[in-house]
Amino acid sequence: MSVVQLKCKICGAPIDINPEDAIYNCNSCGQAFTADGKTFENHYFFPNSLNKDKVHEIVGRFIKKNSFLRGIKNYSIKSIKPMLLPFWIVRTRSNTHFLGYLKYSETRTRTSGKSTTSESVTVYRPIEEDINEDRTDVILARRATVIFGYKKVKKLIERNIENMVHFDINLLKDKEHEFQYLSTEFSDIDANQLIKTKIFDEHRRKAEKKCTKVFDCYTQITFLGTFFTHFPVWLVEYDFKGETYRVVINGNNGEIIKGEIPVTKLFRIINFSLSILMIAFGILINFFYGKNTKLIPWLSGGLVAVLLFFTINNTFKPLSVIE
Repeated sequence: MSVVQLKCKICGAPIDINPEDAIYNCNSCGQAFTADGKTFENHYFFPNSLNKDKVHEIVGRFIKKNSFLRGIKNYSIKSIKPMLLPFWIVRTRSNTHFLGYLKYSETRTRTSGKSTTSESVTVYRPIEEDINEDRTDVILARRATVIFGYKKVKKLIERNIENMVHFDINLLKDKEHEFQYLSTEFSDIDANQLIKTKIFDEHRRKAEKKCTKVFDCYTQITFLGTFFTHFPVWLVEYDFKGETYRVVINGNNGEIIKGEIPVTKLFRIINFSLSILMIAFGILINFFYGKNTKLIPWLSGGLVAVLLFFTINNTFKPLSVIE
């Protein structure tokens, strides 16, 4: 689909937008706009605390920390891309009332005179309960988009939602003003509908777990607030021996969100050698002590099998992903 260029109503800078964008931002002043060109003020973000120098330091520490037995040297950083990932945060209060029954069998004993008989009977126990829930849901505001590490970003937002503030471009420009804004591809109404469907489905599943059959399941949802927020991440690509690896950094606090580490030839050789040593160790243990007790072969075999699994896995996997 073709890109349309508009001018920002606030600062006059050009803005490139896609027809599927529901909310887009001016890269110059950061102002958010709806698809029909109106300013959108319900815009929040998590302040960025990094610049490119700090990012270089963080990546260097990350590689050094995880390069044990790998011999990673002479790597080079190919690109550093600061991005603002768009999310909807939806707060709700929900109540689900459901009716159903639980079918199960129980054994009942009957006494008639001096004789006692037991029989299995089917019981239908009526169930009527409520599910009450206050919750905050976070969803990436883009359709069919795969961004390295974004699932963990959702969890970071949920755990650190108190760090979210109303958007202020100065909190970006004081640190780094080259962030790429990723626009959202669905509106707050769409976000609310997605969460509404998610709650309906989850509550229905909870009711069905408690009942053999559910007769009625009615859910009421109150929306307590829907917020559009951006989360700063730094996507770094570095080169090592002709291969490209990625690291995603939390721009809010500098922690590694997700990172790839090469599995070098040295690392494979070391792990393969360890595998051979473990097999030899297990054979020697069984040879010298296996005749004394039957437990030794089982213990040594189990230990060698577990360690062998990890070493072989490290020997043949293409790279390590650190989360």
